[in-house]
Amino acid sequence: MGMAFTRFAVAFACVLGLSLPGAAGPLDDYYLAAFNEQGGSALEKAILSTTAETVGAIQCGTPLKHELSRDWSLLEPATRKTLAKQLAAPALTGEATLLSGGGHFLIHYATSGSDVPTPAAGYTVPSWVQAVADTFESVYATYMTTDGYHPPPGTPYHIYLRSLAALKIYGQTTSTSASPSAGFANAYGSYIEIDKDFTSPIFHPQVYTPLQSLQITAAHEYHHAIQYGYNFFFDIWYAEATSTWYEDEVYDTVNQLYAYLDAALLNTNLSIDIAPSITTGGGYGRWLFNRHLAEAHGGQSIVRSFWERLATTAPAGQGDIPMTPIIDALLQDSGSSLSTDFLGYAGKLYTGAWSTHLSEIPLIPAAAMTGTFTSYPVAGTSTPAPSVTLPHYSFAFFRMVPSATSPATLTITLTADTGISAVAFSKTGNSVNSFTAGGGNQITIPGFGATTEVVLLLANTTGSDNLFAGFSSDGSQVTRTPSGGGGGGGGCFIATAAYGSYLHPQVRVLREFRDRYLLTNVPGRAFVELYYRLSPPLADVIARHETLRWAARLVLTPVVMAVAHPAAMAAALMMAAGLYIPLRRRRRTVVQTV
Repeated sequence: MGMAFTRFAVAFACVLGLSLPGAAGPLDDYYLAAFNEQGGSALEKAILSTTAETVGAIQCGTPLKHELSRDWSLLEPATRKTLAKQLAAPALTGEATLLSGGGHFLIHYATSGSDVPTPAAGYTVPSWVQAVADTFESVYATYMTTDGYHPPPGTPYHIYLRSLAALKIYGQTTSTSASPSAGFANAYGSYIEIDKDFTSPIFHPQVYTPLQSLQITAAHEYHHAIQYGYNFFFDIWYAEATSTWYEDEVYDTVNQLYAYLDAALLNTNLSIDIAPSITTGGGYGRWLFNRHLAEAHGGQSIVRSFWERLATTAPAGQGDIPMTPIIDALLQDSGSSLSTDFLGYAGKLYTGAWSTHLSEIPLIPAAAMTGTFTSYPVAGTSTPAPSVTLPHYSFAFFRMVPSATSPATLTITLTADTGISAVAFSKTGNSVNSFTAGGGNQITIPGFGATTEVVLLLANTTGSDNLFAGFSSDGSQVTRTPSGGGGGGGGCFIATAAYGSYLHPQVRVLREFRDRYLLTNVPGRAFVELYYRLSPPLADVIARHETLRWAARLVLTPVVMAVAHPAAMAAALMMAAGLYIPLRRRRRTVVQTV
């Protein structure tokens, strides 16, 4: 499906005159551009550059390397020749090595050229390389001895120090060859690259010391190595969620991972398993779900059990193995389920009822509210709309604050598809009570006027997409309407999936066009209603695959340009028509002459 959609996107772009460089296929173009091997015009580069994350954001390079390895057989020979260096172990100038004290790691570093470490004050090159070796040995002891993981193939394991700041990544783990063993049929070897010294301003050395950046990078990347050793076909969102979570489990005092939560808690209406992204919190910002699972199920061993189950799971074809069914199956074995734990996790984001890392609770930002109400009754005509449409495993919060018009007892009447779970939280001062639906699909909260606020949690706790939930305070039924809700970002499902956030400027342009021009007339409303019915499942697939996100952005670029600059687009179309008509006439003349 991914390749078909990508080829459709490129064909669509070509119809609009947006040709891509060279003769390679769209997947080839994607990887060539992602690894800065792509030529082409300024417009082409602008379109292809939309795969980049927010300027200044630093992350892990493993997802892109994982994608490339997985899709390698789909690429053309010329592309493979160009990108082969991305999967090959790096060649360092004047390479020297150091074997770690425990013998588990061989550290490679340059003695000349741009990759030479220039460590922070207090270190020499030899002492910094020794610190790298000691750090990885410490990580190894935690994972293998304390936490019970199976080591990745290859002893000693190879670590390369490289200048990675320009790529805006801490480190990356690249798979090598298959290394199957008993119970690990799809195990692969790998190697790790980390930044040479973590002294670049991009790593914020004034906040996190180079040693701290080294520590969390070692903890993060070495778990990726473990993941490859279990099953190459891992689901990349959970790979990043696990590696990021383990940064804090291994080095609890650094706390850099909390920076990823802002984006995640701003986009709770996106599925938990969307592709890793700094802008959406996908993968990286979903690490907090693992903390909830560990708290609810007796420690980190529950997370290890997911990876052990993955090791015995065969992929369907060459695609990554979805992780949510594996998580659900194991949770059911323990008497719970993914639905139950997902709802518990979502509620905990409001109540703050964490049981571990208590001193770090203030570092967890508040989840975004989809709507806030101060005027009553709340009904289908209220603004904001008291409804939301949610993709699988996603949720939204609505806040109701007492006012002069509020009732003494707040009765929330739900209108929801099967699969939607609802919990209301009544907060008075620092005290929070929870209420669930009783008979008639209603939630009753007494003493509403004396509360600080009531927050309604609506969650899609299933693997199904496009589930609707509406609510009122006057007993009326809130029905699904084009302007109501908008899981996936105010209803712009595909645009939100493509650009990573419903707050992205391009998505805002499309939302404003919908509200001003489409929802103000009958044909426009009919189109939006059809879009709302058909787009969520496709948008969810797009959100989970960076290749499809790029392709969707490619398709949407001319649409956004036309909406934002209608006069310029009209002029361009007139110019294209002016060129097309003479060419068409000339062709007819040639045909008639012949």
